[in-house]
Amino acid sequence: MRVRIVIALAATGLLLGAALPAVATPTDLTGSSRAPKRGVTLTTSVGEAVEGETLTIRAKISKPKQARRITLQRWDVPLYFGSGSWKDVRSVKVRKRTTTFHEVATSLNTARYRVVVRRHQGKPLTSRPVSVTVWRWIPLRSISSYSSTSGAVFSEASINGARYKTWGAASYSGAGAWEARFTPGRNCKAFSGVLGVDDVSDDGSSGTIALTADDAPVYQSSALTPGMSTKIQVPLSLPYRLGFRATDTSPDGLDAFPVIGDPALLCTGIS
Repeated sequence: MRVRIVIALAATGLLLGAALPAVATPTDLTGSSRAPKRGVTLTTSVGEAVEGETLTIRAKISKPKQARRITLQRWDVPLYFGSGSWKDVRSVKVRKRTTTFHEVATSLNTARYRVVVRRHQGKPLTSRPVSVTVWRWIPLRSISSYSSTSGAVFSEASINGARYKTWGAASYSGAGAWEARFTPGRNCKAFSGVLGVDDVSDDGSSGTIALTADDAPVYQSSALTPGMSTKIQVPLSLPYRLGFRATDTSPDGLDAFPVIGDPALLCTGIS
């Protein structure tokens, strides 16, 4: 009786084993999930650019003899409302394996591109999109100050005979020192401006301009006097807060009004 039970169990095991499907190996799973080839690849010369710079975009077609035309497209998002969509930028006839496009960076914060290849036969080929971070110079006045002392204002002034939109000491203020703080929010990597004193400052007067990033000093000007201007560009390490201080360093009885002409920040990620 015991022998019969063992034989029956063995037979049942054989039947079950025959009915079970083969288990897929890790190699089988990898092969089945592999993405199909697109037939066209896209690359850019840089990953970051300043607004107005020219980008070099290269498309490489695996089988150019089968291709008819190639179209560069840019992802376009309406400024105020609406959904983004791909817009044609330029279309050319395919003449060789690699097609090069030159495009000026104008997109807000991020430029995205792709190409569509139309063939003599079959469906069009579409590349994977590529992205380029776009930095642009924005006026300092577009970022609201969270702290400002009396007489520290955005205005207009002449520095060494040239007219600028300015931040700094108001010509009516006798405070002697002026300060303002801003929060760019780790979106900016450089500051630029023209330093000087307002042309209404007294002859023989002087002043200075200082810049801090997250309360650490990053720039201190030399003495600024009437009849001079100094253009600066200061690199920043994506600070959360920025501080500006203008100081009148004139001898007693003289007044200087230090200002920054056309102050601007090089930023991305800011609307």
